[in-house]
Amino acid sequence: MCMKTLYPFLLVLVLTFSAFADRPTDTIGRSAREYDSLRYQRATIHPSLAHIDPGESRQFKAVLIATRLMAAEVPKEVKWSVNRIPGGNAELGRIDEHGVYTAPAIMPARRELYITAFVPEAVNKELIATAIIGDAPITYKSVHVWSEKTSEDGTHLVTPHGIGLDKNENILIADQGGNQILRYSKTGEFMDRIDNGSGRAPGEVTKPREVASDVKGRIFVTDSKGDRPRVQVFSDKGKFLHIFAEKGRLQGMLLRAHGMGFDADRRLFIVDVDNMRVNVYDKEGNSLFDWGQEGVLPGEFNAPHGLYVDHNGDVFITGYYGPTQKFNAEGEFIRAFAHGSPPDGPSYFHSVSGDQWGNVYLSVRNKGGYDGSMQRNDGKRVSVMKYNNHGDFISGWSFSAEEHSESAVAVDKSGRVYALFNGPGVSGVETFDQE
Repeated sequence: MCMKTLYPFLLVLVLTFSAFADRPTDTIGRSAREYDSLRYQRATIHPSLAHIDPGESRQFKAVLIATRLMAAEVPKEVKWSVNRIPGGNAELGRIDEHGVYTAPAIMPARRELYITAFVPEAVNKELIATAIIGDAPITYKSVHVWSEKTSEDGTHLVTPHGIGLDKNENILIADQGGNQILRYSKTGEFMDRIDNGSGRAPGEVTKPREVASDVKGRIFVTDSKGDRPRVQVFSDKGKFLHIFAEKGRLQGMLLRAHGMGFDADRRLFIVDVDNMRVNVYDKEGNSLFDWGQEGVLPGEFNAPHGLYVDHNGDVFITGYYGPTQKFNAEGEFIRAFAHGSPPDGPSYFHSVSGDQWGNVYLSVRNKGGYDGSMQRNDGKRVSVMKYNNHGDFISGWSFSAEEHSESAVAVDKSGRVYALFNGPGVSGVETFDQE
């Protein structure tokens, strides 16, 4: 073979070797294939949901999921806890270093407990399983409800759409019909208006749809109307800070922003109903990347509406027609659950929220109407459905008044659920807690 013929072959060989030589390695000389698999080195916990009698013991285990050409295996290190208390305690039950959990002899005040396994070598480092003490299902009860007559003198709400909590866990409401962002105490006392009024100037809002606050207390607001940026940021006191995300289809642009969530790095994730994708921004509102595509197959979007980011940085997206899908932060599909199930199950899924344990709370609607609620077999309406971090069904419940229909929910640090509702001439919030 002459040098003229051999030269291209040698060039390709040198470039290939250089590419692998530049790959990061650790002290044990990790191969390129092993390095690539790190982003996929996820772990899982078994069982993910268990009913356990008082005093009974149950074995839990953490497993590193199989990756390309690598079998599933046992993690080198697992730290076990109950409700994030290492080893648990007498009140919540105890767990040993091998994952054997022994439930408390006396029924705890809250029967839903969380077995947590911390796996340092996994991407999703904290695994949480649900342990329900006793055979009875978890149920929720109404503990408080407040409302306003919409568009009446002396009241504020017109047509609320989204709900969030500020850094002090006061209630924030995006009132689409009233072109305003309002703040209330948990018991319904009006506190203040966040925005600078209705309009198109920076700091003013037009048909806001969602509101959320980050770990620093900044309040983020999305709208979907007009030819201007979609997201505005205010301080916790309501001072306008900045505006970003132009209207459009290019990277970082939005058409109809809906659910929002933040990860531990303060990155903002926004689901766009009309672009059928998730946009990711840094804490200053600069576009980082986006992901998602239209379709009905696993990992594709069919009118995505709600978004929640859990403690591991995984992202839950509700499709309006179902199901709810779980992705990693880069948009790689993990699992799907909560599919539509008419006539006695939900047909529409409007929003999703979550709590500190990675549970997800869906606001659902039945086939009977766009603003309706799900019908259970006994005919009682159910508007909120709760699943754990693995997609196991935990509970479902309804508003106290049959004529109230869901809009969205928020969950505080104690696990109380604040459900925003609309009804004939009234809007408000009903608070639920476990029985």
